[in-house]
Amino acid sequence: MRARCTLLLLTALALPAASPSARADEPTIRLQPTEGTELSKKDEAAVRKTLVDYMAALQTRDYSKAGEMLDRPSVLAAVDPMVTTIASDSTHYAAAMTRIFGVSTRDSIEARSTGRLFESLMAYMMELNPSASEMLSKASIEVLAARRMGDRVHVAYQVSLPPSEPGGMPYEQITAQRMTKTGGKWRILFSIAQ
Repeated sequence: MRARCTLLLLTALALPAASPSARADEPTIRLQPTEGTELSKKDEAAVRKTLVDYMAALQTRDYSKAGEMLDRPSVLAAVDPMVTTIASDSTHYAAAMTRIFGVSTRDSIEARSTGRLFESLMAYMMELNPSASEMLSKASIEVLAARRMGDRVHVAYQVSLPPSEPGGMPYEQITAQRMTKTGGKWRILFSIAQ
C-alpha cells in the first residue's frame, strides 16, 4: 500500500503515457465536465502530449526531462514546504535541502534548472521507496477531460496499475492535474498538497 501511495504522489508530482484498455466486464462511465470552457483542439492535443511525454520521461527515469515539463514558479514555491517536512528545526534546514535538492541555499536552488531540481527530488523519493520506480514503469493514465478555468487548465485523468499479485485487483484512481501555458508551452503545475 505504501508503494501505491508513493506512486500516486509521484504521479501527482510528476504522470503516465499509455491509455489502459477498457475491460469488457466493467461499465464505461463517460466524464462530462460541467465547469470551465473547452480547449481548442490544438491546446487539447498539446496538453495531452505534455502529459504523455511527462509520463514517458518518468517511466524511463529521465527525471530531468520530466522536470522541464513542470511550471518553474510552482516548483520553486514548493521547495520550502518540502524541506520543512524533514528539517526538525532551522539548524537542519540546509542539510534537509541538500538531501532533497542537492544544494543547501535558496540562491543555489534558483540557479539550478527545473529539470535538475526535479531530478534531485526524484532521487530522494526513490531512496525513500525503491520499488516506486518499478511500479511507475507499469502505470498508465487516460486523460478523461480537460477544461480551461481562468488562466489554468484542469485535466481529469485516471491512473491505473496492474494487480500486484496474480488474481488480484488492478488499482485505479481518478484524479486531476492543473496546467498552465508559459512561454507558449504547457507546463504541469507542481504542488505537494495534491
